[in-house]
Amino acid sequence: MTIIWLKYSVMGLCFVLGALLHARLGLSQAWYLYAGAGLLAMTQLLMGNVWSAYSALKRGQLQQASRILKQVWAPGMLLKRNRAYFYFTKGMLALQAKQLDGAATGLEEAINTGLEHPNDGALAALNLAHISYVKQNWGSAAEWLEKARSFAVNDLMIKEKMSELEQALASRQN
Repeated sequence: MTIIWLKYSVMGLCFVLGALLHARLGLSQAWYLYAGAGLLAMTQLLMGNVWSAYSALKRGQLQQASRILKQVWAPGMLLKRNRAYFYFTKGMLALQAKQLDGAATGLEEAINTGLEHPNDGALAALNLAHISYVKQNWGSAAEWLEKARSFAVNDLMIKEKMSELEQALASRQN
């Protein structure tokens, strides 16, 4: 969280110092400070604080992850990878808050955008299967479970949860 505010502080400082130099000595002496502030603003726009939020989520700091995620200026303008993990983090936070519709929307968007790690893609699809199962939409649950199986998963917990959900679905069909 400190790094995020440090970025905002440096951005503001560059702009203020640029304005002071511009007023005293002209634009030729201040342009580089404006450029620095602009580059920091562009990195915030294109990358956001997604990785800080994702890291907080992985550590189990849900409130901090939620606060960090709210600082993303324009999710639609994020780079593809960052946008995928923005929606993944947002979906997982909604799932933890028992907001199934919001979780489903975020996780579907993350899968459609393209998660980089197969374990994350499988986890998103598995959670979508679980949401469908809870809503008693057995066909959709089976489809999402099949999608989760299509990822090259190396996490034993995810594999175990896939097997459990598969057994639960099989018992519903009998």
